[in-house]
Amino acid sequence: MKKNLIKTGILLVILIMVTACEDGVIMFDSSKNLVGFTSASVTINENQGTSTPFYLYFGAAEDTPETTVTLTIDTVGLGDAAAKEGIDFTVSSKSLTVEVGEDNGATITPIDNAVFTGNKKFYVVISASSSSLISAQKKFLVTIADDEHPLKTWLGSFTVTAVSYGNPGSWDEEWNILTTAVDGHLDQIAITGLGYGSTVPLIATIDKDDLTISIVSAQTLGAAYGSDNGEVKLYYGTAALIGQVLAGEEITSEMLAEASGIKITGTIDNDGTIFLDKMGMVLTDYDWCWDVFDTTWQKK
Repeated sequence: MKKNLIKTGILLVILIMVTACEDGVIMFDSSKNLVGFTSASVTINENQGTSTPFYLYFGAAEDTPETTVTLTIDTVGLGDAAAKEGIDFTVSSKSLTVEVGEDNGATITPIDNAVFTGNKKFYVVISASSSSLISAQKKFLVTIADDEHPLKTWLGSFTVTAVSYGNPGSWDEEWNILTTAVDGHLDQIAITGLGYGSTVPLIATIDKDDLTISIVSAQTLGAAYGSDNGEVKLYYGTAALIGQVLAGEEITSEMLAEASGIKITGTIDNDGTIFLDKMGMVLTDYDWCWDVFDTTWQKK
């Protein structure tokens, strides 16, 4: 089943409302032009040294003139985690000219410092548009991951070689992983990017003294192998799960109950490398184990 499931991407869909005239001609209603952000959030590393773009969409008829969008910065409700403009970050522009479709709105540049203050956050908000309605997706949350974190060696971008237990060599995968700090937990990291690009954070605990890493089994990864494959959870790859992968058979609730009680454990190196074995990717909507992997994480 694994290799017959098609990897799907995330498509941006812009909805343009239309009205029908009495003679049956379909016409675009310009009063329903709409602007908004294409995503809800992003996490960037304080010391990345480059700017990160964010994107807006402008839903309107083809050849509609561009619209001017005004942005503001909002930190209401973020408490001690609130970022300060000019101290923690800069935004390239707050008055943008947006064309129909998806447009690169502006860029955010984090400001590096030598003090551990924890992750900082702020919202970019669409406060006005010269000729369009503002969609419900009018706020964009930015998290700046502090690089002075005690676990900074294991924070950042990784290339992961995932060696398949189901068919080594043929079914191996390569993942692009991002690890970030977890607010209020200085011994934990949040992991995204597993599989085809999981977006739901997976939480791992790191012991710097013992150079070990552990992950509680049965955490959800969201649609890590595309929406067609449904929700994915990470389980410890027991012998029973590996056996079902090799046999190409459905897994049982008893197998998952056993696997959920076993932590996935591995080791870490002081150069940032991470080793995690028996990572079982389970498609919970299909009672199917996609595969079990032995992984090596190399920091970029």
